[in-house]
Amino acid sequence: MTVIRSVAIALLAVLSSGGGATADPAAAISGKIPASVADAIRNFETKPIFAHMSWGIHLVDLATGEVLIDQAGHKSLLPASAMKIYSVATALDGYGAEYRFRTPVYRLGAVKDNVLGGDLVLVASGDFSFGLREQPNGKLGFNSLPEVDHNTTSTGFPGGAYVANSDPLAALDALAKQVKAAGIREITGDVMIDDRLFETYRGFPAGPTAPIWVNENVIDIMVTPAKPGEKPKIDWRPKSAAVTVENDATTVAGTAGPLEVTTQGAGVIRVSGKIASGGPPTLTISPIADPAAFARTAFIEALVRAGIKVAAPPLGPAGPLPGAGAYGDANRVAEYVSPPLSEFAKVILKVSYNRGTDLMVCLAAVKAGSRDCGEGLAEVLKLLAKHGVSSTGTYVFDGAGSSNNNRTTPSDLATFLTKITTTPWGAAIHDGMAVLGVDGSQALNGAGTPGAGQVRIKDGDMVAGSAAGQLVALATTQTGYIDAKSGRRLAYGLMVNNIPFLSLKDYSAARADVAAVVVAIQQGY
Repeated sequence: MTVIRSVAIALLAVLSSGGGATADPAAAISGKIPASVADAIRNFETKPIFAHMSWGIHLVDLATGEVLIDQAGHKSLLPASAMKIYSVATALDGYGAEYRFRTPVYRLGAVKDNVLGGDLVLVASGDFSFGLREQPNGKLGFNSLPEVDHNTTSTGFPGGAYVANSDPLAALDALAKQVKAAGIREITGDVMIDDRLFETYRGFPAGPTAPIWVNENVIDIMVTPAKPGEKPKIDWRPKSAAVTVENDATTVAGTAGPLEVTTQGAGVIRVSGKIASGGPPTLTISPIADPAAFARTAFIEALVRAGIKVAAPPLGPAGPLPGAGAYGDANRVAEYVSPPLSEFAKVILKVSYNRGTDLMVCLAAVKAGSRDCGEGLAEVLKLLAKHGVSSTGTYVFDGAGSSNNNRTTPSDLATFLTKITTTPWGAAIHDGMAVLGVDGSQALNGAGTPGAGQVRIKDGDMVAGSAAGQLVALATTQTGYIDAKSGRRLAYGLMVNNIPFLSLKDYSAARADVAAVVVAIQQGY
C-alpha cells in the first residue's frame, strides 16, 4: 500500500470497503454473465465519480480456462501493491516454498580453555523476520486490520501494534546461546556481520534493502499520551547502545497532528509533535540507517547477555571480512534456521509489506548469480513471460508496487494466477493472500457479507493529496482467487485508476462498489 502521509490517517477507516470506474458504461462484457454481477458492475461504472476513470476486469474459470468476464482486461494500468504477486512468485519459483533461510556464525581462530583467539562472524542470509515474527507453532505472525503492521505506521496509519509473541532480538539471542554451547566463553577478536550476500540496494521507493535484518531494520517507537501539557511516555524496541530516543513531543487536549520522527545524528532519534491526551498509544518507526552496524552492536550485546566476554567494543567500525574460503562446517558454531519461505510470502501478501517484497527481488538476483538487486527485476520478467504475462502490458520497476511507473493489466494478473496453480509453489501464493472479511488487509473488507471467507485477495491502493486539497486514488486494485457459491474456482484481476474524491465518504463508497462486484461474482457464479 502506498499513501501520502497527510491523508493516511483519515483513510484507514475507509479501507474496510472497495472502489471502481470507467468512462464507457457500454463497454462489452464477454459471455453471458449472471444478472446480479452485471448489475453490480453497472452500479459502479455509471456513477458520476467514475466518469473520467480508467478501469478493467478479467475473470477466468480455473478448471476450464474459460474467460467469464473481460471488460478492458488488456488495458495497462497502475497496479500499486497488486504487483507484489509477481515478485513473491519469482522468489518462490527460484528457491521453493519450503526453502529456509540459514544464518550461520563462524569462528575464525582456535578455541582454547573456552577462549576464542580470533574473530566471530555472523553471515547474513536475507531472513527479514530473523526471529521477530516467529510464533510458538513455528509459523510467522502478522497483524490484521484494524491492527496495523509496524512497517505501515511510517505512512501515518493509526492502529499500529506489535505482532503477538514478537521479539526483535530472538534470533540474535538464540545464536548467542549456541555460541556459548559450542564452548566459547570469551572472544578476544572482533565480532563482525558479513552482509555480502548482495549489495544493500537503495534504488526502490520503499527504502533500502539489506541482507541483514534486525526488527525488519526499523526501531519501533511507542508513544503513550499523558496529561495535557506533559511529555508523553516513550518506549522503543529493540533496546541497544546503538540507539537513543529523544522525547520532544507534547500531550495536548483535543485533536493533535501526526508525530514526527527525525534522525539527529548517528543513533539519535527525536520524536516531536503533539499527541492527544484522550487518545490511544501511537506506534511509529524510524529506519535503521546502517543495518550491518546495528546488527553487529546488537549481536555483541546478545553475546554478553549469554555470559560471553567480548573484547571488541559494541560501537565503532568492524575489522575487514575474511575471504569466502574461511567458512566451513568445521568452524561453524551456530546457525539460525527460519520457517519456510511460504511463511514469508504469507506475511508479505497479507499485510502488503513493501521492503519485504523488494527483498524477494534481491533474492531472485542472488539466485541468478548477481549481487545487484536491480538485476532481480529481469528474473521477474522471465517468470512472467513463462506464465503468459504480456511483455507490452506489464512493466516492472520495483518489487513492491511502490513505483508510479509500474503497469500491468487485469488480464495479466488473472492469467498469471491461473497459470501458477500447476506449479509446486502456486499454493503458497493462494494460501498467503488476505482472506475477505477474515484477516490481513482484508479483515474488515466484506466482513459480514456472503462472500466473507470465500475470496483470497492481494489488494493495492495508491492515494495522493495535493497542497490545494485535491485527493485522488491513483490506484485501487485487486487480484486473487474466488471460491464461487456454485463450487467453481475463479481467478480475477480488477484494476481501477484515478478516482477523484472530495470527501472520505466518496472514497469509501467507491471502494464499497468494488467490494460489491467481487461479492456479486462470488455469489453469482
